[in-house]
Amino acid sequence: YVDSKNGRVPKNPEKLRSLMREVMVRNTRALVDVKLPKRFATTITVNPAAGEQKLYQDLSAYLRSHEDKLDKLSRTNLLMRAGSSPGALADSLKQLSKRLPDEELKTLAKRASQVKQVEKAKVLVEMLSKSRQKTLVFSTHKATSAYLAKTLEAANIPFAEFQGGMSLKDKDAAIASFRDHVSVLLASETGGEGRNIQFANAIVNYDLPWNPMKIEQRIGRIHRIGQTQDVFIFNFCLKDSIEEYILRILHDKINMFELVVGEIESIIGNVDDEFDFSEVVMDIWLKHQKPAALDTAFEQLADNLLQAKNQYQQIQDLDEQIFGEDFEA
Repeated sequence: YVDSKNGRVPKNPEKLRSLMREVMVRNTRALVDVKLPKRFATTITVNPAAGEQKLYQDLSAYLRSHEDKLDKLSRTNLLMRAGSSPGALADSLKQLSKRLPDEELKTLAKRASQVKQVEKAKVLVEMLSKSRQKTLVFSTHKATSAYLAKTLEAANIPFAEFQGGMSLKDKDAAIASFRDHVSVLLASETGGEGRNIQFANAIVNYDLPWNPMKIEQRIGRIHRIGQTQDVFIFNFCLKDSIEEYILRILHDKINMFELVVGEIESIIGNVDDEFDFSEVVMDIWLKHQKPAALDTAFEQLADNLLQAKNQYQQIQDLDEQIFGEDFEA
Protein backbone atom coordinates (compact mmCIF):
# COMPACT_ATOMS: atom_id res chain seq x y z
CA TYR A 1 0.00 0.00 0.00
CA VAL A 2 3.01 2.33 -0.30
CA ASP A 3 4.68 3.70 -3.40
CA SER A 4 7.77 1.66 -4.28
CA LYS A 5 9.70 4.86 -5.06
CA ASN A 6 8.78 6.56 -1.82
CA GLY A 7 8.05 4.31 1.13
CA ARG A 8 6.39 7.15 3.04
CA VAL A 9 3.73 7.90 0.44
CA PRO A 10 0.57 5.75 0.29
CA LYS A 11 0.09 4.17 -3.13
CA ASN A 12 -3.66 3.86 -2.77
CA PRO A 13 -4.85 6.12 0.06
CA GLU A 14 -8.57 5.51 -0.56
CA LYS A 15 -8.16 1.72 -0.30
CA LEU A 16 -6.05 2.13 2.86
CA ARG A 17 -8.70 4.38 4.41
CA SER A 18 -11.39 1.84 3.60
CA LEU A 19 -9.50 -0.94 5.37
CA MET A 20 -8.57 1.19 8.39
CA ARG A 21 -12.10 2.53 8.84
CA GLU A 22 -13.21 -0.94 9.91
CA VAL A 23 -10.78 -1.18 12.83
CA MET A 24 -9.72 2.29 13.90
CA VAL A 25 -11.10 5.23 15.87
CA ARG A 26 -8.71 8.14 16.25
CA ASN A 27 -8.63 10.74 19.01
CA THR A 28 -5.89 13.23 18.14
CA ARG A 29 -4.31 15.76 20.46
CA ALA A 30 -4.89 18.33 17.75
CA LEU A 31 -8.63 17.66 17.83
CA VAL A 32 -8.69 18.34 21.57
CA ASP A 33 -6.36 21.31 21.32
CA VAL A 34 -8.46 23.06 18.67
CA LYS A 35 -11.14 23.54 21.31
CA LEU A 36 -8.77 25.48 23.56
CA PRO A 37 -8.18 29.23 23.50
CA LYS A 38 -4.86 30.48 22.16
CA ARG A 39 -1.75 30.85 24.29
CA PHE A 40 0.81 33.62 24.02
CA ALA A 41 4.32 33.51 25.47
CA THR A 42 6.70 36.34 26.35
CA THR A 43 10.31 36.07 27.46
CA ILE A 44 11.21 38.60 30.14
CA THR A 45 14.99 38.93 30.24
CA VAL A 46 16.14 40.70 33.40
CA ASN A 47 19.44 42.53 33.70
CA PRO A 48 20.95 41.34 37.01
CA ALA A 49 22.60 43.76 39.41
CA ALA A 50 26.39 43.75 39.29
CA GLY A 51 26.64 41.55 42.40
CA GLU A 52 24.14 39.04 41.06
CA GLN A 53 25.89 38.85 37.70
CA LYS A 54 29.34 38.39 39.23
CA LEU A 55 28.01 35.67 41.53
CA TYR A 56 26.50 33.79 38.57
CA GLN A 57 29.70 34.13 36.54
CA ASP A 58 31.92 33.00 39.43
CA LEU A 59 29.67 30.02 40.17
CA SER A 60 29.79 28.97 36.50
CA ALA A 61 33.59 29.30 36.49
CA TYR A 62 33.81 27.20 39.67
CA LEU A 63 31.59 24.47 38.19
CA ARG A 64 33.61 24.39 34.96
CA SER A 65 36.93 24.03 36.79
CA HIS A 66 35.86 21.50 39.46
CA GLU A 67 34.50 18.63 37.43
CA ASP A 68 36.65 16.27 39.51
CA LYS A 69 35.16 17.48 42.81
CA LEU A 70 31.45 17.71 41.99
CA ASP A 71 29.23 15.16 40.28
CA LYS A 72 27.01 16.28 37.42
CA LEU A 73 23.84 16.21 39.54
CA SER A 74 25.34 18.59 42.11
CA ARG A 75 26.58 20.98 39.44
CA THR A 76 23.22 20.95 37.67
CA ASN A 77 21.40 21.54 40.94
CA LEU A 78 23.59 24.54 41.79
CA LEU A 79 23.16 26.16 38.40
CA MET A 80 19.39 25.61 38.43
CA ARG A 81 19.18 27.19 41.86
CA ALA A 82 21.31 30.12 40.71
CA GLY A 83 18.73 30.71 38.00
CA SER A 84 15.94 30.56 40.58
CA SER A 85 17.19 32.93 43.32
CA PRO A 86 20.28 33.78 45.38
CA GLY A 87 18.48 32.36 48.43
CA ALA A 88 17.93 28.99 46.78
CA LEU A 89 21.57 28.95 45.68
CA ALA A 90 22.80 29.89 49.17
CA ASP A 91 20.85 27.03 50.77
CA SER A 92 22.35 24.49 48.38
CA LEU A 93 25.89 25.84 48.68
CA LYS A 94 25.71 25.73 52.48
CA GLN A 95 24.57 22.10 52.45
CA LEU A 96 27.23 21.15 49.92
CA SER A 97 30.05 22.83 51.83
CA LYS A 98 29.19 20.73 54.92
CA ARG A 99 30.07 17.50 53.14
CA LEU A 100 32.69 18.99 50.84
CA PRO A 101 35.00 21.37 52.76
CA ASP A 102 36.04 23.99 50.24
CA GLU A 103 36.78 27.68 50.88
CA GLU A 104 35.51 28.73 47.46
CA LEU A 105 32.16 27.07 48.13
CA LYS A 106 31.88 28.78 51.52
CA THR A 107 32.71 32.15 49.97
CA LEU A 108 30.12 31.65 47.21
CA ALA A 109 27.52 30.64 49.83
CA LYS A 110 28.24 33.76 51.88
CA ARG A 111 28.00 36.00 48.82
CA ALA A 112 24.70 34.39 47.75
CA SER A 113 23.17 34.84 51.21
CA GLN A 114 24.15 38.54 51.20
CA VAL A 115 22.15 39.37 48.07
CA LYS A 116 19.09 41.14 49.42
CA GLN A 117 17.67 42.93 46.39
CA VAL A 118 16.92 40.61 43.49
CA GLU A 119 16.31 42.32 40.16
CA LYS A 120 14.06 39.54 38.85
CA ALA A 121 11.76 39.96 41.86
CA LYS A 122 11.60 43.71 41.27
CA VAL A 123 10.42 43.13 37.70
CA LEU A 124 7.82 40.63 38.94
CA VAL A 125 6.47 43.15 41.46
CA GLU A 126 6.22 45.82 38.76
CA MET A 127 4.36 43.41 36.50
CA LEU A 128 1.90 42.19 39.14
CA SER A 129 1.28 45.73 40.41
CA LYS A 130 -0.06 46.70 36.98
CA SER A 131 -2.22 43.63 36.43
CA ARG A 132 -5.45 42.24 37.85
CA GLN A 133 -5.34 39.06 35.79
CA LYS A 134 -5.53 35.86 37.79
CA THR A 135 -1.85 34.90 37.68
CA LEU A 136 -0.17 31.66 38.68
CA VAL A 137 3.47 32.30 39.71
CA PHE A 138 5.60 29.14 39.61
CA SER A 139 8.86 28.74 41.51
CA THR A 140 10.61 25.44 42.13
CA HIS A 141 12.53 26.00 45.37
CA LYS A 142 11.27 26.73 48.88
CA ALA A 143 13.78 29.51 49.47
CA THR A 144 12.61 31.24 46.29
CA SER A 145 8.96 30.87 47.24
CA ALA A 146 9.65 32.26 50.71
CA TYR A 147 11.53 35.23 49.27
CA LEU A 148 8.74 35.97 46.81
CA ALA A 149 6.15 35.80 49.59
CA LYS A 150 8.08 38.39 51.64
CA THR A 151 8.60 40.55 48.56
CA LEU A 152 4.90 40.55 47.61
CA GLU A 153 3.91 41.30 51.21
CA ALA A 154 6.29 44.27 51.29
CA ALA A 155 4.80 45.52 48.01
CA ASN A 156 1.22 45.14 49.35
CA ILE A 157 0.28 42.67 46.62
CA PRO A 158 -2.31 40.21 47.99
CA PHE A 159 -1.60 36.56 47.17
CA ALA A 160 -2.30 32.97 48.17
CA GLU A 161 0.22 30.14 48.42
CA PHE A 162 -0.13 26.60 47.11
CA GLN A 163 2.80 24.37 48.05
CA GLY A 164 3.26 20.63 47.75
CA GLY A 165 3.68 20.04 51.50
CA MET A 166 0.44 21.74 52.54
CA SER A 167 -2.56 19.85 53.92
CA LEU A 168 -5.54 19.21 51.66
CA LYS A 169 -7.59 21.67 53.70
CA ASP A 170 -4.99 24.42 53.28
CA LYS A 171 -4.68 23.66 49.55
CA ASP A 172 -8.44 23.95 49.11
CA ALA A 173 -8.42 27.24 51.04
CA ALA A 174 -5.58 28.59 48.86
CA ILE A 175 -7.45 27.78 45.63
CA ALA A 176 -10.65 29.32 47.01
CA SER A 177 -8.80 32.48 48.04
CA PHE A 178 -7.18 32.71 44.61
CA ARG A 179 -10.53 32.24 42.89
CA ASP A 180 -12.55 34.65 45.04
CA HIS A 181 -10.25 37.22 46.64
CA VAL A 182 -6.69 37.60 45.31
CA SER A 183 -5.12 37.85 41.86
CA VAL A 184 -1.88 35.96 42.54
CA LEU A 185 -1.16 32.37 43.51
CA LEU A 186 2.41 31.39 44.41
CA ALA A 187 2.78 27.73 43.47
CA SER A 188 5.48 25.11 43.72
CA GLU A 189 6.45 22.66 40.98
CA THR A 190 3.93 20.16 42.33
CA GLY A 191 1.18 22.69 43.01
CA GLY A 192 -2.20 22.32 41.37
CA GLU A 193 -2.41 18.82 39.90
CA GLY A 194 -5.97 17.68 39.45
CA ARG A 195 -7.47 20.97 40.59
CA ASN A 196 -9.66 23.27 38.58
CA ILE A 197 -7.81 26.57 38.26
CA GLN A 198 -8.89 27.39 34.73
CA PHE A 199 -10.40 30.62 36.06
CA ALA A 200 -6.78 31.88 35.88
CA ASN A 201 -5.36 32.80 32.51
CA ALA A 202 -1.76 33.92 33.17
CA ILE A 203 1.34 31.99 34.21
CA VAL A 204 4.68 33.35 35.35
CA ASN A 205 7.59 30.91 35.20
CA TYR A 206 9.67 32.81 37.74
CA ASP A 207 12.26 30.09 37.46
CA LEU A 208 12.46 27.80 34.47
CA PRO A 209 12.62 24.00 34.50
CA TRP A 210 15.25 22.75 32.07
CA ASN A 211 12.93 19.92 31.04
CA PRO A 212 10.50 21.19 28.35
CA MET A 213 7.88 18.64 29.41
CA LYS A 214 7.83 20.13 32.92
CA ILE A 215 7.27 23.57 31.43
CA GLU A 216 4.38 22.10 29.44
CA GLN A 217 2.96 20.55 32.62
CA ARG A 218 2.95 23.94 34.32
CA ILE A 219 1.11 25.53 31.41
CA GLY A 220 -1.32 22.62 31.43
CA ARG A 221 -2.55 23.68 34.88
CA ILE A 222 -4.65 26.35 33.17
CA HIS A 223 -4.44 25.68 29.39
CA ARG A 224 -6.78 22.72 29.36
CA ILE A 225 -10.40 21.81 28.68
CA GLY A 226 -12.57 24.28 30.58
CA GLN A 227 -10.37 27.29 29.87
CA THR A 228 -12.41 30.01 28.15
CA GLN A 229 -9.82 32.81 27.95
CA ASP A 230 -6.59 33.19 26.01
CA VAL A 231 -3.62 32.13 28.16
CA PHE A 232 -0.56 34.33 28.67
CA ILE A 233 2.81 32.84 29.66
CA PHE A 234 5.65 35.00 31.01
CA ASN A 235 9.02 33.27 31.17
CA PHE A 236 11.57 35.03 33.39
CA CYS A 237 15.31 34.64 32.95
CA LEU A 238 18.52 36.49 33.81
CA LYS A 239 20.52 37.97 30.96
CA ASP A 240 23.47 35.76 29.96
CA SER A 241 22.16 32.82 32.00
CA ILE A 242 21.63 29.27 30.81
CA GLU A 243 17.87 29.88 31.02
CA GLU A 244 18.19 32.69 28.46
CA TYR A 245 19.77 30.22 26.03
CA ILE A 246 17.08 27.64 26.77
CA LEU A 247 14.33 30.12 25.97
CA ARG A 248 16.07 31.18 22.77
CA ILE A 249 15.80 27.57 21.66
CA LEU A 250 12.34 26.68 22.96
CA HIS A 251 10.61 30.00 22.27
CA ASP A 252 12.49 31.70 19.44
CA LYS A 253 13.68 28.68 17.44
CA ILE A 254 11.08 25.93 17.68
CA ASN A 255 8.11 27.99 18.93
CA MET A 256 7.33 25.52 21.70
CA PHE A 257 4.61 27.70 23.20
CA GLU A 258 2.63 27.70 19.97
CA LEU A 259 2.67 23.91 19.62
CA VAL A 260 -0.27 21.62 20.26
CA VAL A 261 -0.31 20.25 23.81
CA GLY A 262 2.06 17.27 24.01
CA GLU A 263 3.90 17.88 20.74
CA ILE A 264 7.15 19.01 22.39
CA GLU A 265 7.56 15.51 23.86
CA SER A 266 7.22 13.94 20.41
CA ILE A 267 9.70 16.40 18.91
CA ILE A 268 12.35 15.74 21.56
CA GLY A 269 11.77 12.02 21.12
CA ASN A 270 12.64 12.44 17.43
CA VAL A 271 16.14 13.74 18.21
CA ASP A 272 17.57 10.53 19.61
CA ASP A 273 16.48 7.70 21.91
CA GLU A 274 19.10 8.73 24.48
CA PHE A 275 18.58 12.50 24.12
CA ASP A 276 18.09 14.35 27.41
CA PHE A 277 17.54 18.08 26.90
CA SER A 278 18.63 19.19 30.39
CA GLU A 279 21.82 17.11 30.25
CA VAL A 280 22.72 18.46 26.83
CA VAL A 281 22.29 22.13 27.80
CA MET A 282 24.32 21.57 30.97
CA ASP A 283 27.13 19.89 28.99
CA ILE A 284 27.22 22.81 26.57
CA TRP A 285 27.36 25.33 29.41
CA LEU A 286 30.21 23.55 31.17
CA LYS A 287 32.29 22.96 28.04
CA HIS A 288 32.16 26.52 26.75
CA GLN A 289 32.95 29.76 28.52
CA LYS A 290 33.19 32.47 25.88
CA PRO A 291 29.90 33.91 24.55
CA ALA A 292 30.79 33.19 20.91
CA ALA A 293 31.43 29.50 21.66
CA LEU A 294 28.23 29.25 23.70
CA ASP A 295 26.25 30.90 20.90
CA THR A 296 27.60 28.45 18.33
CA ALA A 297 26.97 25.35 20.46
CA PHE A 298 23.44 26.34 21.46
CA GLU A 299 22.65 27.30 17.86
CA GLN A 300 23.66 23.79 16.79
CA LEU A 301 21.37 22.30 19.43
CA ALA A 302 18.56 24.55 18.22
CA ASP A 303 19.12 23.40 14.64
CA ASN A 304 18.98 19.74 15.75
CA LEU A 305 15.66 20.36 17.49
CA LEU A 306 14.31 22.26 14.53
CA GLN A 307 15.21 19.32 12.29
CA ALA A 308 13.42 16.99 14.71
CA LYS A 309 10.40 19.30 14.62
CA ASN A 310 10.37 19.21 10.82
CA GLN A 311 10.59 15.41 10.86
CA TYR A 312 7.69 15.28 13.31
CA GLN A 313 5.66 17.58 11.06
CA GLN A 314 6.34 15.34 8.06
CA ILE A 315 5.01 12.37 10.03
CA GLN A 316 1.91 14.37 10.98
CA ASP A 317 1.36 15.39 7.36
CA LEU A 318 1.64 11.75 6.28
CA ASP A 319 -0.80 10.75 9.00
CA GLU A 320 -3.32 13.28 7.72
CA GLN A 321 -2.76 12.17 4.14
CA ILE A 322 -3.55 8.57 5.03
CA PHE A 323 -6.26 9.02 7.62
CA GLY A 324 -7.59 12.54 7.22
CA GLU A 325 -10.55 13.16 9.53
CA ASP A 326 -12.22 9.84 8.80
CA PHE A 327 -11.39 8.20 12.11
CA GLU A 328 -11.59 11.06 14.59
CA ALA A 329 -14.04 10.68 17.41
